[in-house]
Amino acid sequence: MPSSLLLLVFGSVFSDVNVAIASQFNPTTISRSHPRSTQTSNLDFSDVGRPRRRQGGGSRGSCLIANQPPLTALVPESSTGYTLSQSPSFWFYLPYHLGKGHAMEFVLKDSQENLVYSETIADRDIPPGIFNLRLPDTVILDTQQSYEWYLVVQCDATNAERFVFVNGAIRRLDRPDLQPQMANLEQATNPEFYITENLWYDAVDATAAQLQKAPQNREFRQQWENLLQQMGLSNLTTASMTDCCTVNRISPDGLSLDRTGH
Repeated sequence: MPSSLLLLVFGSVFSDVNVAIASQFNPTTISRSHPRSTQTSNLDFSDVGRPRRRQGGGSRGSCLIANQPPLTALVPESSTGYTLSQSPSFWFYLPYHLGKGHAMEFVLKDSQENLVYSETIADRDIPPGIFNLRLPDTVILDTQQSYEWYLVVQCDATNAERFVFVNGAIRRLDRPDLQPQMANLEQATNPEFYITENLWYDAVDATAAQLQKAPQNREFRQQWENLLQQMGLSNLTTASMTDCCTVNRISPDGLSLDRTGH
């Protein structure tokens, strides 16, 4: 499915979510301090009224699969979190086997509702499992604002109006004070360090990367399972990881670029 058509199909979801966010989220109230700073931080993503969901909410028909977890973002229950990465990675559990006629789209917007990045995957063979979408190096998050992201999946190849989505928020922190500590850490201890610092996006990315490189390593497997349990996602501990395929990336300037999957 072409990206322009995909956006039309999913436009009603984005519109409804964005209106709700805009009415309840005022970027001017956000403190620029980090959560473990000596200053009091007002950076709070936990407002109950925000329409964020880490598990898939369907539209015009259920996209649930019997005895399988729904589409899930690997984020804390609030669907929000912090990162140190300039161009972070986002991890998801996909319960569907996507193929011809299916499509999914990842969208990132800044706090002024400007499109920062959009990535579309259509008519590709993607098995169910846990996968990641990493921002390209050219997309750098500004530490002065928060971002909203969305992942929408067309779950029915025969009905474009049946889709499911997850969405949340991310904030990049400027923490130069952590660099000396991180330089002295062994790679295997990075996930625990990220969790201590409340950097959940980085914790998931580091832990998953370890396990992908050494899937038979029992210590890495245990770290991965412990992390998911801490996030309240123990139902995903047995889910396999899958490489996402070649994608068509739509940049903010409208150019379509090809990139090999992560």
